[in-house]
Amino acid sequence: MFRKILLFALLSVFVFAASSFAAGRFDFAVIQPGQPGNTAEAQPVMDELAGYMSKKLGVPVKGVYYNDLQAALSGLSADKPAWGITDLTFFMSFSSKFNMVPVASTMPQGQSKDVWRLLVPADGPDSVRDIKGTVYGSMLYTPESTAILFGGKEKTSFSIEGTHNALRVLRKVNKGRAVGVCLDGAQYSVVEGSDRYGNTKVVYTSGKLPTSPVVWFDKVDDDALRLQAVLLDMAKDPSAAGLLKLLQTTGFGPADKELK
Repeated sequence: MFRKILLFALLSVFVFAASSFAAGRFDFAVIQPGQPGNTAEAQPVMDELAGYMSKKLGVPVKGVYYNDLQAALSGLSADKPAWGITDLTFFMSFSSKFNMVPVASTMPQGQSKDVWRLLVPADGPDSVRDIKGTVYGSMLYTPESTAILFGGKEKTSFSIEGTHNALRVLRKVNKGRAVGVCLDGAQYSVVEGSDRYGNTKVVYTSGKLPTSPVVWFDKVDDDALRLQAVLLDMAKDPSAAGLLKLLQTTGFGPADKELK
């Protein structure tokens, strides 16, 4: 009888350990500080991505969305997931802190590179060195963002501030009520050529920048390579078409070599 109880106990421990390990192996976080909305509003998209990954990887997957910097830092410090999709500023600012390794890249609007543009009022300065005041942008929430924008090649005296609504700030720039705003490629495509923003001008255009990377936290292992394979195949999977549209990407490509 004792042997049966011991055997049952050992089997229970094994099953529990295996199931616990499997449950969190591919949990993820999408980290986009400065973007509109909130975690609750984005959760249905996270659930759909988690469901897709669960089917492809054969284990339960959970996901969470952060568009607030402090919430993201607290969440990752308390319970770091296996992988994530981060914006470029977050990666460049905190890759060392959280041991992030790029394993794939997003392709917004089918592009493998992004471009940031700094807009000011039409009668404003013609050089970024002459801008005074505060420039806003959804990506301008850490000091490192100006180095990303200018590649370390420009000396500036303006301050920066993150915003959850860059297009609203653009309207203020258009009316001369804000000094400037920085837009990424997707944001700029919405307003490019629009007469509504005729009182603004692009005073600076960045070089080609990496798009939001998909990162693996800590050492890349077989699980990371399995995840990478699923991501790279999504563009060819008809069942992923709706999900990719929700994620605002045409698919996933190899990790950007600039970030390695």
